[in-house]
Amino acid sequence: MLNNQSTTDFVLPVGGGSVGFIGIPSERPPGTRENTGNFLHGFAARHIIGQNQNIPLNNLTDEMIEKYRSELTHIAFITANAIRGGNNDVLAAGHRKVADAIEKLDLPVIVFGLGAQAKIGQAIPDMDISAETKRLLSVISHYSPKIAVRGEFTADLCKHLGVHNIEVIGCQSCFISRRPDFKIPELTETPNADRLVVNVTYHARELPLIKEAMSEGAAFIGQTEHFEYELAQLDEGATIDNLPENVRSLISPQLYNIFKSGRLDFSGYHRWVREKFVQYYSMPPWFAKLSSGEFDACIGTRFHGNMAAMQSGVPSLWIVHDSRTQEFCDYLGLPQAPLKALSEEKTVGDIFDKYYRTDGFAKKYQEAYTRFYAYLTEHGVPHKLAAPLRN
Repeated sequence: MLNNQSTTDFVLPVGGGSVGFIGIPSERPPGTRENTGNFLHGFAARHIIGQNQNIPLNNLTDEMIEKYRSELTHIAFITANAIRGGNNDVLAAGHRKVADAIEKLDLPVIVFGLGAQAKIGQAIPDMDISAETKRLLSVISHYSPKIAVRGEFTADLCKHLGVHNIEVIGCQSCFISRRPDFKIPELTETPNADRLVVNVTYHARELPLIKEAMSEGAAFIGQTEHFEYELAQLDEGATIDNLPENVRSLISPQLYNIFKSGRLDFSGYHRWVREKFVQYYSMPPWFAKLSSGEFDACIGTRFHGNMAAMQSGVPSLWIVHDSRTQEFCDYLGLPQAPLKALSEEKTVGDIFDKYYRTDGFAKKYQEAYTRFYAYLTEHGVPHKLAAPLRN
């Protein structure tokens, strides 16, 4: 590990600057029903840029447009898995609003984190992309010399949709240290199960990880675990059938069925959540927890949950379960294990022993960092990245 590599003491500058941000924020009020992992996404981009302004799209009057046009040189659009198949009215409405705003502001656009989400092995021609998403890609393409995307799958999909000014950059959260010499944490021995921090996406699929984490007393940091966020505040003695309505309404059908079938003991789960669960709505306390020295390692299916841990000095292993995670891990050389490892290996320690490797990241990081540095620099965007290392 390098000294002072942790981001726990990082704070964002207050206002100003010539870059205006739209899209994913860096924080929300506690309890907000969002994927809190995206806040690392938003925090990292702003931290890398430095001075910046947020552009609220719900109040974009003609007067505000003129103000932004006089003060800004660029729009920074932070997004995540924006390209998805199927019909999603909420997503389509959001894409329409962003495209309209970009056209009204009429400023150069830089993109952070654009990606597509699909099942592992899904063919690009089989993805049904909405007209609003296609329009958003077209608008961004018009205002950006190059669109930064997360990986090759997203790049190929964009080209399939007729958008060709694409460059694979990865995720800016990997470069939040702003250092070209960042090194991934090493593991010198098998991590202790009671000193793990875990994250999950779909409980039924990841049940072996949850059960071991429960039995060993591992920490659990949520991202969309709004049910667990409320459950943690209930006194012991609650049962699955006498939960307050505001809590019961948050439980997913698959998790409810796990409890009712007896595959997971509700009282034990409640006890674990009360003692070991936390969900953060801004990055400074999240980083502080991860860099506290409590943890030997982090494991799970959440890309940004693992990235926050890795950037805080905790060895992290990504469980690959979809195209988004796969392309991120492949592009950046991140330590990864297939989803089937959760059921095939006896313990989480065995998974780390078999799959945790840092050589891929060591080979790929400097090149990826240099490409990201060049992307911002060539677009004329002010930023705080240190210059790449010379070979």
